[in-house]
Order: sequence, then structure tokens, then C-alpha cells
Amino acid sequence: MKSFPTIIFSIVVLVGAFPQLISSQNCGCAPDLCCSKFGYCGTGNDYCGSGCQSGPCTAAPSSGNSGVSVADIVTDAFFNGIADQAASSCAGKGFYTRSAFLEALNSYPQFGTVGSVDDSKREIAAFFAHVTHETGLAPVNF
Repeated sequence: MKSFPTIIFSIVVLVGAFPQLISSQNCGCAPDLCCSKFGYCGTGNDYCGSGCQSGPCTAAPSSGNSGVSVADIVTDAFFNGIADQAASSCAGKGFYTRSAFLEALNSYPQFGTVGSVDDSKREIAAFFAHVTHETGLAPVNF
């Protein structure tokens, strides 16, 4: 079995020998190559099509806005259905309101509005799932 320093030295030598392969995975692409949605350089539809980050991309740029209104998804019934799960002994019960949540959204204009409609709904659901988990509320069915 090789010693740990020998293994580390071998890795350093390999990385030094192939710097172009390593940097291309982070979109250090040549000007004539596209950076794919996964961060790899190349040509063709897999690199230059949907999700292309830079280079001679062929996909039409999208506004990224799903057209979703977070306020339409996070209705009073939705928000209160989650908040009402807190025990009556919870000191913070009633502290958070839907209107305060919607006001806070002004500081994060891309929250729940980027990508497809399904992406937006997943982001909103993930946010509330995380909040309910971190605050100790019971699981919420979205």
C-alpha cells in the first residue's frame, strides 16, 4: 500500500499535467467553445444549446422569469396553514405574518420567479419545508 504523501504527490502531478482539463470544467473555455449548463467546454447542442453559460451559444436567451406570482401561491390559507402548526405555547407564534413575508420578498426579487413554473413552485415549497423543519413544526404537505 502506498503511503499518504505518495498519493498526494501523485494527485498534484496529475493535476499539474492536465490543467486545461481541470480549468475547462469551470468554464475557462476558449472563445470558440461554449460553456455548457454543467460547466464543460465544447461545441454542439449539448454545450451550446439550452443552458449554455457563455461562448457562441445557440439557444435563445430567456428572461428567466417564470411569470409566477409568489403571492398567488403563498395565499393566506397556505401561509396560515403552516404557521398554525406551531404549538400555542410557542413564544414566536403570530410573530411572522404573510404580509411581512411578502414585504421581505421585495429584497429578493428572483425568489420563486426564475425558471419554469414548476421550478418556482419547487423553490417556494423547499423554502417553506426548510423553515418548518428548522422551527420544529410538523411536516407540511405541499
